[in-house]
Amino acid sequence: MFSPDDPTTPLPSLQRVPWWLRVASASPRIPQRTIAERELARRSDLIAWLSLGLLIATLSLSLIALDDVQALMALSGIVLGLALAIAANRAGLVTVAGILVICFIAGGIWAYMLTSPLGLTMGQLPNYDLLAVTVVVAASVLPRLSAFIVAIINCAAIIADFFLRPHNANVAADAALYSSVTQQTISLLVRPLVLNLLLAVVAYLWVRGTDLAIRRADRAEEIAAYQGREIQRTAALEEGVRYLHQTLASWAEGDFRHRVPPMPLPVLEQVRHDLNLFISLFTPTDQTGIELRRLQSEAHRLQVALDGWLRRQPVVWPAPSGTALDGVISALQAAGVMRPVSGPYRGSAGSRPSGTSGPIPPSRLSSPPYPEEGH
Repeated sequence: MFSPDDPTTPLPSLQRVPWWLRVASASPRIPQRTIAERELARRSDLIAWLSLGLLIATLSLSLIALDDVQALMALSGIVLGLALAIAANRAGLVTVAGILVICFIAGGIWAYMLTSPLGLTMGQLPNYDLLAVTVVVAASVLPRLSAFIVAIINCAAIIADFFLRPHNANVAADAALYSSVTQQTISLLVRPLVLNLLLAVVAYLWVRGTDLAIRRADRAEEIAAYQGREIQRTAALEEGVRYLHQTLASWAEGDFRHRVPPMPLPVLEQVRHDLNLFISLFTPTDQTGIELRRLQSEAHRLQVALDGWLRRQPVVWPAPSGTALDGVISALQAAGVMRPVSGPYRGSAGSRPSGTSGPIPPSRLSSPPYPEEGH
């Protein structure tokens, strides 16, 4: 089954095609992705098989006509014409090959009749019936309306040949069997004319029914292929949405290391690219926010410690935390404000001097917290 919209659909394997079609048909090299391409391949195969059948029939007739030079020449022309039609068919010129097959079939019949030195004989009249073969071939390998065109051309050629070519004596003798020459003419021409026109109608209806059946089958294959593609697309879409949900859940938990994996559909691939680009740009901003919150927290702790130190309360000084306040803490330690002492509270050194109130001047932050004795 070939998908009509999928350009990656492989061509038919040449090993599975009959050897004659590999030689005389273009179907092994036609993609056959659409209804038109499959119809072209079908016509090419039909021309190849018709050419083979005509070649076999021509070679068989040549054994019967070994003593008839005109017949041998006509059969030789048919063989050469069929070889040319096969070459055109293999090259992909299917319509040209079909026209050549019809022309050489009709040409072989007319060449045999017109090259006869005896004129139109009673024995040649059945050859008019053979022209009906071209009507069936035209309906099979060309657009079906061509059957009526070929039938009309055959009828016109039959009428012209009957009235313009000299009649043999046996035709004149046969006229004595009829009440008039007009009745003989109608009797001799009605059969090939009706046969061509009737076969044109039958061939048209037959080919039309076949085309409708083929189109229904192709339509059923296209619908089945479309449904299969939709099922696969739905499964791929669900898989892609599941990938997106997992990644977004990780981001919601604060884990920004994950990225959306490659998506199975092009439309989701664009969403993946946009989301990964967004999170790549957002991650530094979020990290900056985290650092800012840490700095605010450490600044609050230091403020609380300083307020307690000014109120001469036990103080728990914040330890270095890797933020920008580490330099302030180092400076306070160097000034002796955060000098560690023994006591129930770690880092409660640097208590406010007794007997003082109000804020401590900056000049005293660098001096020992207690006055020396004897002052």
